[in-house]
Amino acid sequence: MRTLLLAASCSAICLAFAPAHANPTPPKPIKKVSKAKPALPVEPPEPETLDDERMAVVPRVLVGDSQCEFGRSVRVAPHPSLAGRFMLTLGKQQHILTPQPTSTGVIRLENAKAGLVWLQVPIKSMLMNAKLGQRLADNCLHTAQTAELEAMKAAELAQPESAAQ
Repeated sequence: MRTLLLAASCSAICLAFAPAHANPTPPKPIKKVSKAKPALPVEPPEPETLDDERMAVVPRVLVGDSQCEFGRSVRVAPHPSLAGRFMLTLGKQQHILTPQPTSTGVIRLENAKAGLVWLQVPIKSMLMNAKLGQRLADNCLHTAQTAELEAMKAAELAQPESAAQ
């Protein structure tokens, strides 16, 4: 075993001190990576026009900034030219999301092509990457959701202890 380790060490040292002309392949040139600004998504997501069921979700979507765990921030705003669609901004990324009806009352905005799903319930929101099965932003709170949480906490404190048991 020691012999094998010694042989491997010697060959590694020999390669490190080999003359430069021993390697006939020239080094590859380094490519410069351009830092272009991400373009706004221009192609409308499917479907082209929204049915009444999807349009019924639109007024219930909380627009504006939401503060999330780990210092992340998500902004949801109405799309400037696509009725019923929303622009979601996470960091420098922007995505067009379309409302999806649900049977549970959860607000669901989705970009199926990117695999993004924005879920909004009365006390928090989260951004999921459905393709990877990961949460991109969790425990996101819009000012309306923060107010709802505070109201729930106040209601709990107002209840007598006997009613809680």
